[in-house]
Amino acid sequence: MRRDLLLKNKFEIPTQEDNTSTFVSVLTAIYMYLFVIMLAIFMAINAMANNWEKDIAGSITVQVTPIENDNKHIDDVKTKEQLNKVLQFMERISGVESVQVLDDQVVEKLMSPWIGNKVDLSTLPIPRLLDVKLKPNAELNYDEITRGLRLLTANASIDNHRLWLNRLIKFATSLKTVALAILLMVVAICAFSVYYSARTSLNINMNSIEILHIIGAKDDYIAKLYAKNYAKIGFFAGVIGLMAAVPCIILVGKYGISTGSGLLNGAGLSTTAWGLIMLTPLFSLLYSMVTSYFAVLKSLEKMV
Repeated sequence: MRRDLLLKNKFEIPTQEDNTSTFVSVLTAIYMYLFVIMLAIFMAINAMANNWEKDIAGSITVQVTPIENDNKHIDDVKTKEQLNKVLQFMERISGVESVQVLDDQVVEKLMSPWIGNKVDLSTLPIPRLLDVKLKPNAELNYDEITRGLRLLTANASIDNHRLWLNRLIKFATSLKTVALAILLMVVAICAFSVYYSARTSLNINMNSIEILHIIGAKDDYIAKLYAKNYAKIGFFAGVIGLMAAVPCIILVGKYGISTGSGLLNGAGLSTTAWGLIMLTPLFSLLYSMVTSYFAVLKSLEKMV
């Protein structure tokens, strides 16, 4: 009967009256803010690396230097003939899906970060560019292609992007490793905060714990009471951290990426990524509940 009366009470341990709840609420909100920010950074870097792999690894670029006449001016007729020969040569290669000549507007847009928008590119010996899209999983013999281009003209060269793409992928992997390490560190520190906060609260409320033991409460029941309380703290702190972090992520995505180079264009967050971010309060609830439960249970077992 005493057990039934105990279960009818909503909360028998006055943890709200000590300072540990406020302390862990503030800390958890801060840690969840950092957690959401680092999670967004990790997923953005992963999306950016995947975008590099998809867009760059599946294509190559062929450059054709313009032919100059005796007056050191660009000979448009001969340059166009040379470009068409290279275009037909690339289209005949097995593994090539399509070949497109980049028009002057596209080239000007690519060059504008370095030379500005007020330069007339027609007066400069800018190489004509061929964007070559490869078939999925295509394996090309670049040495053979280079030899074939040299037989056509000495003004053509090929860039398969592989060298600097590998460097970019290594750089992105390093950034992901750092972001993941910080992410795990935030989770670990927050878990330790919850763990020691729950033990401190247990010591502060030891008189109430002893009374509960006298009337028949088990350690598991007391640990569940703490877990329930810390689950609420974790959830609301997670919501606060999420609400603080989301505007920061949106601002960085809107202004930071848009003012960066084209390499950052794939660093946006997908719908799935945003879904994971919105679930962080539930994650905060779960680890606060589980951590506090085992912290209290372990402490009570040592008191026996």
